[in-house]
Amino acid sequence: MEFKQAEKIIEVYNNGTASAEERDLVESWYLKHKTGNTLSAVEIQEEHDLGFQALNAYLNEPRKISLWPRIASVAAILLVMGSGFYFYRIQNRGIKDKISLAQDIPPGRNTAILTLAGGKTINLSDAKNGVVIAAGKVAYSDGTRVAVPEAVESYVPLEMTASTPRGGIYNVTLPDGTTVMLNAESSLKFPSVFKGKNRKVELRGEAYFEVAKDKSHPFVVQSEGQTVEVLGTHFNINSYVSNRYIKTTLLEGSVKVTGKDNELVLLPGEQSKLTAGQLNVQIVDIEEAVSWKNGYFRFNDENIVDVMQKIARWYDIEVVYKDKPTLEGFTGTISRKSNISDVLDMLERTKIVHFEIEGRRVMVMN
Repeated sequence: MEFKQAEKIIEVYNNGTASAEERDLVESWYLKHKTGNTLSAVEIQEEHDLGFQALNAYLNEPRKISLWPRIASVAAILLVMGSGFYFYRIQNRGIKDKISLAQDIPPGRNTAILTLAGGKTINLSDAKNGVVIAAGKVAYSDGTRVAVPEAVESYVPLEMTASTPRGGIYNVTLPDGTTVMLNAESSLKFPSVFKGKNRKVELRGEAYFEVAKDKSHPFVVQSEGQTVEVLGTHFNINSYVSNRYIKTTLLEGSVKVTGKDNELVLLPGEQSKLTAGQLNVQIVDIEEAVSWKNGYFRFNDENIVDVMQKIARWYDIEVVYKDKPTLEGFTGTISRKSNISDVLDMLERTKIVHFEIEGRRVMVMN
């Protein structure tokens, strides 16, 4: 950004004629420094120079590319790089300039299917965010009854399965009061009434559990090649078959995880990873593990294939690679509530990847 441009933005800001985008730029800088003085174009230019140096140093790091949030407009971006800021203008036309509103793809939504014993299916309402199975009744989270066969609304255990498609998410409250949030392309099999020593369910895909405490009846989650046993706690399980591993992350309490070759007990902040039957444990960023349930993507040095796999599952798209996928690691946070163009636009700002959209097919190019 030229000195005269910085000076002009400060001038229109101070005289009250700045546009919304210009105010955002100046106020973001101002909030960082909190000087309390009249904003100076010289100070802005100094920050620009510091930011430019930091940006060049940052881009020379070989394997970690940050996703820069858009603060003002597509054309004017404020980057926070260490102690400095760098104003720059996008020179190339990005994905948002290439597609029309009609071509854009909206984010996933609340949608799920409840499958009853015998194979009967019920499309759960997209206008609701959860279903409750309790006391032999089936209802939505707001109390509205779900029409099901009379046999289901009894105290005889019947097998039920709640499943979400690609681009779907849904909350399920089980008969014991345990709440489960299902991520896209996931399913949970459970009985309409828990009976016996254990409260056993089967998971495919990803889900976040808040298990109702019951010391007399352990809660057991069975995934492909793994069993998790708890008495009452909060945890997340990622068991998508395409990942070739199962990750179990503990937020509260303790859980016992059993694989083919070994078992271990997790403490809060720990994550087990099951690979080829072997369990290993590590300390992790809990926010990253449950970011999906909180409404955003959070990438931590992830390659583009893993990044696009999460995006494809949420936006229900097909991903095609026109070039050999880059091995660069992407780090950043992006809202899951935005249209896909906003997400891809953030990735394009790294200058490492570019995209084209044709229907529900997204092509990735280096």
